[in-house]
Amino acid sequence: MANGWTVVHRLTDEAISGKDDKRPGYMALQAAVEKREIDVILTESLSRLTRRQGTLGDFYDTCLYHNVKLHTMQEGDISRMHVAMYGAINASFLDSLSDGTHRGLTSVINDGKSAGGRSYGYRVPKHPNGQPMTGELEIVPEEAAIIRRIFIDYARGLSPFAIVDTLNSEGVTPPMVKGPLDHNGKPRVWQATTVNGNRDRGVGILNNELYVGRRVWNKLRYINVPGTKKRESRLNPESEWKIVQVPQLRIVDDALWQAVKERQAKLDARRDANRIEGEDAGGANRTNRRPTYLLSGLTRCGCCGGTLNIGGSKPKRLFCSSNKSKGKSVCKGIPGISMEKLERIVLDGLRHHLMQPEAVADFIRRYQIHQRDLDASRQETLARLRASQAQTEKELANIMTAIKAGIFTSSTKSELETLEARKDKLARDFQSASQAAPTIPDDLAEVYAAQVDALTSSLNDPGSRLEAADAIRNLIDRIVVHWDEAAGDHVVTLEGRIMELLRAATNETAAALGAAADFAVNGCGGRI
Repeated sequence: MANGWTVVHRLTDEAISGKDDKRPGYMALQAAVEKREIDVILTESLSRLTRRQGTLGDFYDTCLYHNVKLHTMQEGDISRMHVAMYGAINASFLDSLSDGTHRGLTSVINDGKSAGGRSYGYRVPKHPNGQPMTGELEIVPEEAAIIRRIFIDYARGLSPFAIVDTLNSEGVTPPMVKGPLDHNGKPRVWQATTVNGNRDRGVGILNNELYVGRRVWNKLRYINVPGTKKRESRLNPESEWKIVQVPQLRIVDDALWQAVKERQAKLDARRDANRIEGEDAGGANRTNRRPTYLLSGLTRCGCCGGTLNIGGSKPKRLFCSSNKSKGKSVCKGIPGISMEKLERIVLDGLRHHLMQPEAVADFIRRYQIHQRDLDASRQETLARLRASQAQTEKELANIMTAIKAGIFTSSTKSELETLEARKDKLARDFQSASQAAPTIPDDLAEVYAAQVDALTSSLNDPGSRLEAADAIRNLIDRIVVHWDEAAGDHVVTLEGRIMELLRAATNETAAALGAAADFAVNGCGGRI
């Protein structure tokens, strides 16, 4: 070189951001400095070394320690003042660049376009000349079918682990957004986390709102982990989210989406209940795992009220968890009851004892008295609503007369809108009050028993076992197991959920049975 320097290394990091401290060329430069292979570093500008203020300061100190000078084409010999000043400028440039990029992407989203990223099930369409349509997405039919299948399987009770196991065994191609190989260089496969994801962050196939035609952007922001190439996601405040309706990208219908959300909510409730009781404060993967046994999580000890845990091998038995983990001073415990025996007792109880004809008859009688009182009140409500509707129609007619006469001011418009809104509300209230109370059949117990028989039979059918098991579990509030010393045998108390019992015994909808369930819970003790 003209100044007499001898070039011993030429190091570059093309197309890699200066904020990345793990660039190959930069790491090789650090090694050369520490090995004292060089005396001077020549670079276009300090930003070519790094755009991180802290990193630049550390690198400068390393160069001073090894007696290596820094020289740039713009500033010449570099001093600590240059490092402090340009380090701040370069870091500020990164922030400004990030803000500008974010503003630009916000504009893209507001225009109904994609701001980047591509979820499984979609692809970027192309123009006739083969060029990609920037900002556009279209559905991939084959992948959309897999997405719907995943939603259906999860809604009917399959766990994410079971779902991906089937997909992998069938050789279904997994999402390949990051390429066909994973970080270990092995072919990508379906994983449970791909399906389950994180509900709060909206990631994972079951939580991607784009599948119901709703694009949610800016829900997360990403922070670089210092000293690594890793980034962590942070949840933004909901007020900063951008939500745009994109119905053309819908893959899953609302009913199926809601079924999945309801099952997730049940799993969350179960996890929270377990944490409160101190049974299992472990991760969601443990507490949200699909019940291995038909009655898992429903059994309680008749001595202390604690949960019963499974132990042993052949046969598997249920023992009091408090007795096992906390000792006899907390609970004296009960002899273990085999799972097979308990399931047999419970299924028999569901068929023949839970809704006893005498209790059902008393319930129906009291419900009918209660409903007659409600009917009288409903007639009074309907009369009041009719009078209000007539008065509103009269006031609307007066407004229309004034408008036809040429009187139309801002106050006239406001009054018209108010009256129209009142008219619509009165119509809705009248329709709601006009609905007749649900009729509970006299043979409620017999119909219920037939339904439970059908569910019990379905337990032996692999194709319907999952749905039948969930339906049976939903009928049960809890199962209390006592030990009768005199008889030398277990005594099982089965408590049912009144709303689910009514659903199982009738063909009415849950909404129509709302009044009956409310009366049963608040006026009839909550159980039959």
